[in-house]
Amino acid sequence: MTCSTIIGTCLVNSNMINRLEDAERTVEQVFRDEFPRESFAEWNRELDDQVARQIINSVGRASRINVRMFIEDLRR
Repeated sequence: MTCSTIIGTCLVNSNMINRLEDAERTVEQVFRDEFPRESFAEWNRELDDQVARQIINSVGRASRINVRMFIEDLRR
C-alpha cells in the first residue's frame, strides 16, 4: 500500500473526506505545498501491507488528522 493510500484511508475512516480518491489527491496537494523541493513519487513508496494496516489501525477514527505531520512521519 502506498503512503498516500495509508493517509487517505485514515482520512476516510475519520470522516474528514468521503472518498479515498479525493483523500489521496488531498495528500498529494499537501505534500506538494509543504515539501515543494521533494519528489512526491519518491515519498509515495509502497509499504508492507501489514505495516500499513498497523498504521491505519493505530490512527483509528481520529477526529482530526494533521496531514502534513502524517506525511512527515512517513518520510522516515
